[in-house]
Amino acid sequence: MPKSTTAAKITLLQSLAAFLGGLLLKVLARTLRVEWKDDAGCYSGARTRPVIICIWHNRILGAILCDYRAAVARRIPLSVLTSASKDGGWLAAIARKFRMGAVRGSSSRRGAAAVLEISRHLGGGGDIAITPDGPRGPNYSIAAGVIYLAQHAGVGIVPMEVQISRYWRIGKRWDALWIPKPFSRVSVVFHPALEIVGTMEEESARLDVAMGPK
Repeated sequence: MPKSTTAAKITLLQSLAAFLGGLLLKVLARTLRVEWKDDAGCYSGARTRPVIICIWHNRILGAILCDYRAAVARRIPLSVLTSASKDGGWLAAIARKFRMGAVRGSSSRRGAAAVLEISRHLGGGGDIAITPDGPRGPNYSIAAGVIYLAQHAGVGIVPMEVQISRYWRIGKRWDALWIPKPFSRVSVVFHPALEIVGTMEEESARLDVAMGPK
């Protein structure tokens, strides 16, 4: 099984904050009322082929908390693609507290290195989680990079739909994270994997529909 990697350095402050924040977030996760539907077999021991899991940027923290609450342990290791920025460092540090790895990079920073690391992770049998509307937005807009990565690695894309009944919005920018409020209801659906066979425009439109309601 591949080892999770964190290419860009996570600072000591981020590690310490992630330790304390991780404890609080795990308590929060325990209060959530999570409803699951795994049509992609992400938690199935029968699946051996790695996939790219797509999550809207503002739902990624909710997705991490729900993964922590999963009744069945993940059989295939998962890493999260985060930006090489300071904000990406915070998310990478949190991901490590929830049994996930992190690959740092984006189209604007460490792009080529990130593609290489993602390809190695997928080639070694690990899944990768990507926000298709990152790193520059706008919200709910499929960037071409995720389609290119799937084509390059020869893997399918699993659209992950996350709906949160009540949440705090952290920040006012397009990339503001949603933090589920205690005892809120969270619906998680792993839709069947999409095989990338068409043009960039066709597959971007198909993925957008498959991601579910905004």
